[in-house]
Amino acid sequence: MIAGGRGYVPAMEAVVVLLFAALAGAAFLAVRHGRFAAQRRHADLRGDVRSRGWGFSASGDPQLTRRWPGPPFHPGGGVARPVVSGTHRGRSFVAFEYVYEITPSPTAKTAIPHRRLVITISLPGSVPDLAVTRKNAVARVLDRPVPDVAGEHRHHRVACADPLFASTVLQPTVVEWLDAGPPWDWRFAGDTMIGYQPGRLTPERLLSGLDAFSDVLDRIPAEAWRHGSGPVAG
Repeated sequence: MIAGGRGYVPAMEAVVVLLFAALAGAAFLAVRHGRFAAQRRHADLRGDVRSRGWGFSASGDPQLTRRWPGPPFHPGGGVARPVVSGTHRGRSFVAFEYVYEITPSPTAKTAIPHRRLVITISLPGSVPDLAVTRKNAVARVLDRPVPDVAGEHRHHRVACADPLFASTVLQPTVVEWLDAGPPWDWRFAGDTMIGYQPGRLTPERLLSGLDAFSDVLDRIPAEAWRHGSGPVAG
């Protein structure tokens, strides 16, 4: 029994060593696969972007995460890459994949990454800040029908210090399109429209977002831009 017991310990140690080796190997392969997948995604995105005559940067721009304080940008910073820039339906845009990390508790040793696709589009001029965010399914069920254009909506929440501007922007045709459109949150920050949703920057999602925001801007009446100091849209 004693000899058997002594032989059992080295055997268990060998099993533990093999287990840790297997885990380390799996982690290495996972990291390697992740890097390869990211390189492949960037290559596909670069090819699509250049075929449209747009610009592409894999290294990103650190200023993009600090240029517009507020959602979706985290106060702790983050990384914006890759970055795509160009013109779509007559409007200049910059789009990028924004990644930031949050530590769930003071004692946590691992931070949780959060990923957003962000699309920014130049506006005709500087306007009051306006934010339109989608409600989740539970909130839509509990809320009452739309009371007014500059507050609570059936599918969206609206925040704006200038109710007249919000009412001018959110015409019935705009609200109807937003209710039926794809799930994006967006806001006006000075002379820029910022749209965002969770996930990666892919050619399909980029084009879908650009079309969605262009459809919104096309429906906004020209008088809305007179609330700011910039030029009026034709």
